[in-house]
Amino acid sequence: MLQDRYIITNRLGQGGMGAVYRASDRRLSTVTWAVKEMSQSAITGPLERQRARDLFLHEAEMLAGLNHPNLPRVTDHFEQDGKAYLVMEYVPGETLLGFLMREGLPQPQGRVTEWARQLCDVLEYLHSQNPPIIFRDLKPANIMITPNGQLKLIDFGIARLFKPGQAQDTQAFGTVGYSAPEQYGRGQTDGRSDIYALGVLLHQLLTGHDPTLTPFRLPQARQINPNVPPALSDALARATDSDPDRRFATIADFRQALLGSTGQAPMTGQTLAQPQATYARPASTPYMQPGSQPYGEPGTQPPTTRLANVARWTGLGSVALMLLAALMVGLAAATGDSGNALAGFGYVLAFLPLLGGPVGAILGVLALLQTNTPLTLYGRKHAVIAIASGVATLLLCCLIGYIAGTYNPSND
Repeated sequence: MLQDRYIITNRLGQGGMGAVYRASDRRLSTVTWAVKEMSQSAITGPLERQRARDLFLHEAEMLAGLNHPNLPRVTDHFEQDGKAYLVMEYVPGETLLGFLMREGLPQPQGRVTEWARQLCDVLEYLHSQNPPIIFRDLKPANIMITPNGQLKLIDFGIARLFKPGQAQDTQAFGTVGYSAPEQYGRGQTDGRSDIYALGVLLHQLLTGHDPTLTPFRLPQARQINPNVPPALSDALARATDSDPDRRFATIADFRQALLGSTGQAPMTGQTLAQPQATYARPASTPYMQPGSQPYGEPGTQPPTTRLANVARWTGLGSVALMLLAALMVGLAAATGDSGNALAGFGYVLAFLPLLGGPVGAILGVLALLQTNTPLTLYGRKHAVIAIASGVATLLLCCLIGYIAGTYNPSND
């Protein structure tokens, strides 16, 4: 029981700043709240504890003054037994992270377009506050999706008010891969930092690429998913530019590039999401479009594809055997006779990799052409290794032929 009013029923989640609980209300029996508790277990010093408390109260006061359908409504905050609590609207559903872990990536373009519209709406609202509120940690784990498809931003623990004239932030906050470079001591964050994070998130939703693997270096969306329209791919590339001055100046500009003036994605010729459309979460059967992959925690992409892995080991095995054969022929040639028994064994040994090397290279090329290869951690790397190994195998075979022709006694 908190404040002789809120009855804690169960824990909803645990984060770096504390835990979130579901609570019933003794005064309003039909209402359910989410109660956020600030944790002090990892805070040892009094100055750090005071700073954490100030940050928590800042979030409470900031959220209490906001009113937007894509934000949870905050109704109360208080301290009890040395802990700080924030009472807010209970949002049914799940995080976008949980949704993607079940459904996989990439997501249908129409659904992503609707999500982009909602996120642009709420970020534009936050940036229109005086002073502007910069969310700074837009990622799947900080977005709730309700059963009817509505998104809500949660966890404002690192949101900050933009202070004009300040050269850079005093603290580096955010999630590597999603957060803009200027959030790591390179400059002052502003609305363009949220534009960067939104661009990264939409890129991931459309391609399945894990941004934590290549921080600040996203490949062109169209290179990974050819179904992404060129104009949309270009808009995402501009939004995620490492230089804030080369990004869109405002969320409204980014929205225009993404959706146009009629709710259409650029260059598609058809409306993908009407302004008020929602995409309800499926009750059971996950949506898996061709080339999609299960989505896990950041950094847990599949390591490689089966074809790329087979190609790699075929190529490496072939080049190793051919190298051993070349060594045998070379040792025989060092004695002045590349036709002795040692060389003969080397020639026989070379026949297997002479076939395996080209096979590995061909499999590597086929692996590179697969649409799911770029969605893995090492798929492309393994395919390139297979191709390089196949070429190296053929070069070593040529070397064996050169040695045999040069040091064969019959040529004297």
